[in-house]
Amino acid sequence: MVAAVSAPGPLVELSRVSKDYTTGGGLVRAMREVSLSIGQGEFVAIVGASGSGKSTMMNVLGCLDRPTSGTYALAGIDVGSRNGDARAIVRNRVIGFIFQGFNLLPRTSALENVELPLQYRGVASRERRRRAKAALEAVGLGSRFDHNPNQLSGGQQQRVAIARALVTDPPLLLADEPTGNLDTRTSLEVLALLQKLNRERGITVLLVTHERDVAACAARVVTMRDGRIVSDVLQEAPLDALSELGRLPPTEDAGQAQASQAGANEGDQAAARIGGPVPWSVYAMMALGELAGEALVAAYVAFVLRLSAIEFLWAGRVAGEIGKAWLGARWARRTLGRPATSDQRVRIALWYTLTVTCVSTAALAAASALLPPSLSSKLGGVMDMVTRIAERGWGVLIAVVFAGIGCAVLLRYLLLTLFSPRR
Repeated sequence: MVAAVSAPGPLVELSRVSKDYTTGGGLVRAMREVSLSIGQGEFVAIVGASGSGKSTMMNVLGCLDRPTSGTYALAGIDVGSRNGDARAIVRNRVIGFIFQGFNLLPRTSALENVELPLQYRGVASRERRRRAKAALEAVGLGSRFDHNPNQLSGGQQQRVAIARALVTDPPLLLADEPTGNLDTRTSLEVLALLQKLNRERGITVLLVTHERDVAACAARVVTMRDGRIVSDVLQEAPLDALSELGRLPPTEDAGQAQASQAGANEGDQAAARIGGPVPWSVYAMMALGELAGEALVAAYVAFVLRLSAIEFLWAGRVAGEIGKAWLGARWARRTLGRPATSDQRVRIALWYTLTVTCVSTAALAAASALLPPSLSSKLGGVMDMVTRIAERGWGVLIAVVFAGIGCAVLLRYLLLTLFSPRR
């Protein structure tokens, strides 16, 4: 056995820690008077066969379980004797967890998965988003913010999990078999990332594994057997995962995979720009916003100014356009789970304008016979104007109609863009 050299002011310190479990078969001693000291900035692997006690040690180190006896100090805090709530606070502020099964929310984007620990801290939405983006960019997923876990490879999902562990800036990363579900190439990519975080950021990495090849990447290897530490070895030249990755032979379909990935990336980017279909409820809310805006102006003119509301139809139209765009943009954000894309805003403006134009045109002639003479004459004036334009030729009329529709679509698109919530 080679004795480990403890760094001054250790980040992790176990002193004669034992952990016992009572089962139907009697008392199980999972840890037996384990003493261990880990300094800030170390990369340590804990290895051992199944039943050696390494998973129990991970639970104790991660403040998921309390030792039966002995003391456990984390960042100078005696956490071994604290209750569950106090340990949870320490976990959230000091430790980042990486699991074999990724533990990502399946119907939530990568960005929202990474934001989750910050939500527990009560961090403001804009700051959460900024820090989550920075964490994903740090693990090489800057182009995957809006992807759900089922749209990512296993290695990418593990990178999201690492970003989630990093987003709170913890001094300690606990990785429980982080490469267990990954192939050799992807495992080396994850290990290279952990080594980079350890070397460049000084983050302490504690890796639990049963694979000696994985443990070879750590600067220190702690071996457990029957609940005890049987060796604690400092490795003078730990395996460099990035170098090993470069030595791997190219796969037979590497070119096809790269082309496929490039095509997938282009498809992902195109799909992200298009943004998918727009729920019909968005159009309904826009109509409601338009009616509300016009009604408010009419009520103000009639009851406050004591004037004829019909003379201020222009003001009602302006208020209707603003109310429509404001409510439509907000409702789109709510139903889509994110602000509408530029393509979606164009479609919203276009289809709403076409629908209103068709309905208005169909209702115009029928309404002129049922409305009061004052309003009927105004509608008649509109019909006369259309007739005069048509006398110049149907081409002129069609051009005027298309120009009017185009201007309306552009105005509504700009208003939707103005009122769309930012991320």
